[in-house]
Amino acid sequence: MQIVKRIFKPIIYFIFRIGASFKTSFFSNFFIAAGYFIKAEYEFNKTNAIEYKEDRFKFHDLLSTQFISIDEKLHYFEFGVRWGQIINKWALNNNNKDSFFAGFDTFTGIPEDWGNVKKGSFSNEGNVPTPADDRVKFYIGLVQDTLPGYLSKIDTNAKMVIHLDFDIYNATLFALLQLMPYIKKGDVIILDEYFSVTKNHHEYRAFHDYLSIHKVNYIPKYKCRGGQYAIEIS
Repeated sequence: MQIVKRIFKPIIYFIFRIGASFKTSFFSNFFIAAGYFIKAEYEFNKTNAIEYKEDRFKFHDLLSTQFISIDEKLHYFEFGVRWGQIINKWALNNNNKDSFFAGFDTFTGIPEDWGNVKKGSFSNEGNVPTPADDRVKFYIGLVQDTLPGYLSKIDTNAKMVIHLDFDIYNATLFALLQLMPYIKKGDVIILDEYFSVTKNHHEYRAFHDYLSIHKVNYIPKYKCRGGQYAIEIS
């Protein structure tokens, strides 16, 4: 036994010395991402949500015209707007004059790296999209600065549709925590990158960290291999 220890201990220490020469964050980020990938893949296969196989634009058409009545009064939140196609689609597909559509974005790209996607990606060069109608409003800046004040004025009676497309963990979790006191039965949450293969430690992680703080019941409704997941609060 002592001979085995004398032989293998130096080998083990040598391996650890080699590993220590790399940045610790490389290993931790790799294993964290791998863990969330396994969990997300398991959830995709386990959940009884309907799998939708068309692209994300058709997915939002489905949600805004068939899953939710076109006549229902909505308070639609979009976190991550860029060119505005999705928020304008929701507005054009909804006939209720009292609905409201609020888009939150810096319009200068993501404020930090998102995996291998660099800070500043998905920029609209600071240009704010043209609203589909006067029910659409844009709130420009970091969500930490724009959302808290906005929430003090919202109509809590309308069905809330919360479309999370910030991509990054911090902003997604912040938006969910701010909305926590207002989310109610029947509201809908749409996560754009929930089942992402390479970025699952952002939206997926943010949503599960939110659930660890605020226990809510929900019904899985739709899932997409492109990453999207739609749930209804029950």
